[in-house]
Parts: sequence; C-alpha cells; structure tokens
Amino acid sequence: MVRFLKKMFIPAAAFFVALSLLFAGCGTKADGGYSYFVQLDLDRSALFVDGENLSLSEYRELMSELKTLVNGLEEDFSVEFPEGDIARINAAEAGEIVQVSGDTYAALSLAFFYEEEENGCFSPTLFPLTELWGFSPANEGSYGVSRGEPEEGKLAQAKSLCDPSFFVLGEDHTVVKSVAGAKLDFGGIAKGYMCDRISSYILQKYQGHTVDGMIGVMSNTVLLGKKIEDGASRNFNVAIENPRDLLSGGEKSSALFLVGLSDVSVTTSSDNYRFYVNDGKIYPHIIDAKTGKPADRGIISVTAVVPDSVPNAGAFADSLTTAVFCMPLTEAIGFLGEMSEKYGVGAVVITSDHKYYAVGDVCVMDRGEYAAFSNEFLGTDYDLEDFPDEEEVFVAGDVASASDTVVPCEKEKEYIAMIAARS
Repeated sequence: MVRFLKKMFIPAAAFFVALSLLFAGCGTKADGGYSYFVQLDLDRSALFVDGENLSLSEYRELMSELKTLVNGLEEDFSVEFPEGDIARINAAEAGEIVQVSGDTYAALSLAFFYEEEENGCFSPTLFPLTELWGFSPANEGSYGVSRGEPEEGKLAQAKSLCDPSFFVLGEDHTVVKSVAGAKLDFGGIAKGYMCDRISSYILQKYQGHTVDGMIGVMSNTVLLGKKIEDGASRNFNVAIENPRDLLSGGEKSSALFLVGLSDVSVTTSSDNYRFYVNDGKIYPHIIDAKTGKPADRGIISVTAVVPDSVPNAGAFADSLTTAVFCMPLTEAIGFLGEMSEKYGVGAVVITSDHKYYAVGDVCVMDRGEYAAFSNEFLGTDYDLEDFPDEEEVFVAGDVASASDTVVPCEKEKEYIAMIAARS
C-alpha cells in the first residue's frame, strides 16, 4: 500500500491521514441486502480546485455523486452481488447472452488487452482457481487458516476453466461464455479502473479549472497535479508500506519512499493481504495463471507508477502489479524495463531476501535517505543517526545481478514463523 506524507514518515501512524468516504465490507446482510467493501479515500483538505478547497457543501455534493458512482461499479464488478454483471456472467450457462453495463464491458475489454500485453501473467479468468485455493469472498474470515494444497486433479480441473478464449465480447455490450463453469474476477483491475473513473468524473465536473489532489481506492491511488500545503505547491512524496511490519511490532510502517511524483497512478500489490502459511511457505491470494497456484516467485511486494497521460493509467497500474508478482524476477525486471520505454512506467519490486529493485523513472529512497531529503527540503529536523544503514528494512538490489533464485533471508524466515505461530 502507498501512504501519503506531510513532513513525517516513521512510523506510518504518525503521518497517515484518515480520509473520508468509507464503504464498509461487501457481503450479505441479515435483511437480505448488501453492504460495500470498496473504500474511497478523498479528503476535502487534500483536494484543490484553482488552488482552493471546496466548500463543505460542494464537497458533500461531490462525495454523494462519487458514492453513487463507486457503489454502482462495485455492484457490477463484484462476484458477490447476484444481480451484478460479473456475478451474472459467472452464473450463466454456456452460450447464454449476458447484457452488461458500459463500464463492465470497457473493464473486461481492458483486462483482455492487458492479458496479452502482460504475457498472460495477468488474467481476469482465474476465479475458479481463486475459489479452489480458498481466497474467494465465500471464505472471508478464514483466509489465513493454514491448509495444504488442493489435489492435483482438482487443480487441473479448475485451471482448465481459466481460459480467456472462453469469453466472447459481442455487440451492444454483451458477453457470452462457451464453457460452463468458467468465471471472471476483476480483483486485479477493478480498483484501478474505479480510480480512473473517479478522477475522470472530477476532472470533467471541474473542466476548465486546475485540479490538484489525491484519490485513493484501497491500494490504488491517483495523484492529480501537485500537493498544495500552506499555500505552496510541490510534487507528491509517498511511502510504500512495509509488508513485513510485524517484525517491528506490528505497527504499520514505511519501508521505502517515492519522491517527486505528479499526475500519476500508483498501485501496490503485496503478499501480506489475504494469504496463509503452510509448511514454512507463504501462499498469497495472487494466483499465477501459468502454474494455477499462488504466486511463488520470491516477490513480496510490487509498486507500479504509471503516468496519467497513459489511457486508463489506474487500471493499467493495477494489472501490472498483479502480473509482475507472477513473473520470475529477471523476467519481471526486463518486462518492467519494456513498459518503462513504451509507457513511462516506473516500479519497485521487493523480494523475500529483503532487497528492492527500482525500474524506470522513479526516485526511490530508503528511510535514512528520505530523512535527509526531508530535512533539506521539507523543513524537518530528524536525527540521521536514528537511521543507520544496518537497520534499513530493505536494501537496494543490483538489477544487473538479479537472479530468479531468491533465497529468503533470516528476517523473512522469522516473519513466516511469526505468522505460522499466529495461525
């Protein structure tokens, strides 16, 4: 997850700004209705139009409109809302024509495009495998329960249903699947797509005006323009959450920092959300389409930064982090290099030997480096002796020397043991 900074940065609790519009957990309620899971972060103090915050009434009006927008998208994109588009496609028989919304059709079209662009490492068709491995919403509350792997026969059967060619997009926003049991899941693109729609809505609403601010949907963020504070403007600096914060007492903390960002979409995927540990190994919810198993490439976190000049930058960033998670490290670095040249993508990949690899046009700093930067440019007064090199969370890896064989370090083994004990 990316967190936003003022002038403080460690621990995360010291600088994380609680943002305003929350949609609670999606699922069946006692009265037969449904609540919402998607969380939209858009604080009034962090949104500026022509250099000024919106009035309270204008802000409330905007948030009401955005709530309607996001709730509608979640209903269509979620596998849980039975009347939503994705749930209806998943429940349909082979050959049945399903009419969907323009947003669902657009998101599915993008998802299939990204599947090709990302060498098949991202796919919206993996829900049968997600269900098999126990990471579907039906298993909410027990994601972290330690368990073995599914039987090979069941794994092969579920994998056989995960083929994008089984879904055909027709005219007038229709979708037809050719194989019963094939199912879609927008988990690797939905929140990024929502960010795109929200930012487009805001920019259109205030067309002709300068809009600055930050929009967050879970671990996906859009940075519009500049950060405005105390009447001055500068680029955004953001922190990448430490995916191993349990090693520091469990308080959410920062691991690395991205400096000097503006007009970009930022997404982070990590293995500390929806996972379980079995026999000394982490099984994350991110499914590798090529193996049919939870990603196991030695990667524990991926952050992608995509310029907003790239169409659908949020959806693209969302899909990229999922895809890279499922690549061998050298392939991931090479692929991100290609995406940097083609689209201007920047990225940070963190591995289980607690190294990080920066690719593309991103300025990455560790905690000590950021402390020095903050003292020089943000007016802070941190004691740099509090950040010795040997206590950094992750250290820079040499891209040229990266290997597909990633050996977990002792700190990583300690983390896995802690999780196993808790399970």
